[in-house]
Amino acid sequence: MKAPKFTIYARSTGMEIAPYEKRQEGKPREGRISLRFFRMEGGNSHLRFVAEPWEGFEISRMIDKVSLEGGKQNLTHKFEGNSGETVTKLTIEKYERNGKEGQALTIQRGDDTINVPVVLGQFLYAGEFLRHLSISEAWVEQHDGERVINSAD
Repeated sequence: MKAPKFTIYARSTGMEIAPYEKRQEGKPREGRISLRFFRMEGGNSHLRFVAEPWEGFEISRMIDKVSLEGGKQNLTHKFEGNSGETVTKLTIEKYERNGKEGQALTIQRGDDTINVPVVLGQFLYAGEFLRHLSISEAWVEQHDGERVINSAD
């Protein structure tokens, strides 16, 4: 089986965008989108940002806006777990340093931050890939094991 996946590699960091399945005991499986940020040095350090399909579309929209207008856009997730509240912040930005423009996607959870600088083509492609996954991963498994598209019905 082929699975869509897009990976960006920077000097010492990277990011992978791929489909993800949310599984909870007693509930049907649901489609999600995984943004996995990783470091290529210093061990197996990574942070995952799991987005609902509509959030994948929103991140795509943010990438488009930032690429045209510059600045920063953020998306924050808060999760209450056994060890208290966990806050994960995804930042999409366009910046200028030393007379050169660049783009970056950054994830921050607590004191841990992974910044992935990307060239404009990869930045825009990531937005389009997220837009595609926002549709293809909008499903909920029915009790008979069949996937169906989410609807407002």
